[in-house]
Amino acid sequence: MINANDSLNEFSGGSENLHKYNFGLVITEGVLSLAKKFECFWFLDIIASYQPQLQKEEFQVWTLTKHSDSSATVVCTDGNDGVLKTQTVPWTDFNADTCMVWVEFGTALLSIEH
Repeated sequence: MINANDSLNEFSGGSENLHKYNFGLVITEGVLSLAKKFECFWFLDIIASYQPQLQKEEFQVWTLTKHSDSSATVVCTDGNDGVLKTQTVPWTDFNADTCMVWVEFGTALLSIEH
């Protein structure tokens, strides 16, 4: 199983630069690198599109899982396995099997950037 996060270890010291994204979401350098390297800005778009509904959730864990038929599932939890949102993606060319992005107080980051 290929986890996209495993190839982004250079961000373990955190991010010095933050970037504004859609719907008021802010993303770190690590998340920007994930989107560029794996061509998955659409994953960030999904995360950003739900932020108006989830603004009271201070912490979110977003997981993208690609299936063998090239479909995918995006699941958002509260970090304690409480599912907040789930979205099916009918087809993707995502170049890994899974990845995870955290959202803390409106900023999307990789867990190693925490």
